[in-house]
Amino acid sequence: MSSKLDRLIASYNSVECEFNIDKSIEVCKEILKINPNLIEFQENLACDYYNKKEYEKSIELFNKCIENGGARDDSYMMIGLAYVKLNHPEKALEIIKETKDKENYLLNHFILFKELEEYDKAIEYGDKLLELNPENTLALHHMSDIYEELDDDERSMFYFNEMTNVIPEIKSLLLIRLYSLGKYDEVIESFEELRENGAFEKDLESAHFNYIIGMSYHELNRHFDSLKYLINSDRLYSTAEKKASIAKNYIENLNFDLAHKYLNEALKIDEMDKTSLFLITETSYYLGNYYEAIEYANKLLNNYQCDKAFHVLGAIYFDLGDTHNAFESLKVGTHVMLENWDYNQGPYSEYIMEIASRLSKAGYAERAENIYNKLQSKHPDYYTIYLERAKHYKRVGKKELAEKDFEKYNEYMMEEEREWREFLKEIGEDEDKE
Repeated sequence: MSSKLDRLIASYNSVECEFNIDKSIEVCKEILKINPNLIEFQENLACDYYNKKEYEKSIELFNKCIENGGARDDSYMMIGLAYVKLNHPEKALEIIKETKDKENYLLNHFILFKELEEYDKAIEYGDKLLELNPENTLALHHMSDIYEELDDDERSMFYFNEMTNVIPEIKSLLLIRLYSLGKYDEVIESFEELRENGAFEKDLESAHFNYIIGMSYHELNRHFDSLKYLINSDRLYSTAEKKASIAKNYIENLNFDLAHKYLNEALKIDEMDKTSLFLITETSYYLGNYYEAIEYANKLLNNYQCDKAFHVLGAIYFDLGDTHNAFESLKVGTHVMLENWDYNQGPYSEYIMEIASRLSKAGYAERAENIYNKLQSKHPDYYTIYLERAKHYKRVGKKELAEKDFEKYNEYMMEEEREWREFLKEIGEDEDKE
C-alpha cells in the first residue's frame, strides 16, 4: 500500500491541482508537513503563491528555498519577477545580480527586461544568451514572444521554429502558432510533410490539435479532410463551436442531413449559440423544412443581428411564392449589413445567390432557378445574376440558356469597361497608368 506522502504527491500532480491553485497550495503544504526537506515542493509552493499573485509571500518562500539549498539562480529570477509585479524594478534588478551561472545570469536579465517591456535591452541579453547557447529553448521561446509583441511575425516565427528544431516533439506548437497567424496553408504543408515522417502521433490524441488541423483544412476549402480531424476533435472533447464547424463542412459538401444532426447536438450544448442557430436555419431551409427554418430564424433574430438570416427568409418566401415578403426580407437584411446602404440605388448583398448556388449544386434545380429568376426580374441590370444563373444552367445541362446569360453578362461587362474609359478621359487620367 502506498504511503500518505506518495498519495499526496500523486494528488499534487493531478489535473485537479493543475487547475485549482488553492488545492495545489493545500496539498503542497500537507506534503511539506510530512517532509519539510523536500526542496522541490518548497519551490512549488513559492511558485503557487506567485501564480496566486501573493508576491510578498512568494518572495519570502523563495528566500527560504535559497537558505535551504534550493536552485538559487531560478529563485533569484522568480524573486525578481515578483518585485516587478510589486512595482519595485530596482529591487528586481538588484536581486538577479546575485545569479552565479553565466548562462542563467544572461537568462534572468533577459526575462526580467522582457517583463519590464524594455524590449531593446531584453533582445540585447537574448542575443548574448543565444550566442553562448544557441539551443537555449527558454531564450528562443521568449525571443519569439518579444518579436510577436513588436508585430514582427517573420522574426517571431524564426525563433519559434528554431525552438521546435531543438525539441522536435513540440512541432505541434509551431503549427498552432502558424494557425494563430492565419497561415493555414503553411500549417497544412508542415503537417502533411512531417506526418509522413511519423510526427504528431501523440498530438493527434489532443482535441485542440485536431481542431487546429481541421479548421486549417476548412480555411483551404478542403472540407473532406477537415471533417476527419474536426470529428475526431469533437469525439475527444465536444463543444457547440466544434459541432457547428463540422456542420459548416457538411454544408459545403452538400450533406444537409448530417449538418442538421450536428447542429441539433450543438444546440443541446448551447441553445443560444449564434452560429448554430443560423446554420440550422439554413439547413432546415435546404431540407425543405420551411416552418422549422422560420422558427429558428425568429429565435436567432430575437437575440442577435444577422443579415444572412434575412436572406434565408427571403429564399423561404421565394419557395412559398410570397415574392413581396421575400424582397422585404432581403431589404431588411441589407440594411442590417450595410447601415447606410440605399436599397433603391442598387441590389443587396450576394448571400441569397450563395444559397441559390448551393441549391443548384445539391440538385434542387427548380428552387435555385426560382431565386435567380425572381432576382433578375426585380434587378434586370444587376449583371452578376446573369453570371450565376448561367453557371446554374450549365450545371443542369441547359446549354442554350447558359450561353444566353453568359452573353448578357459579357455585354454588361463591356459596357462597364466602356463607361470606365470614358470617365478616365473626362478626368484626364492615363488608362494604362491606372
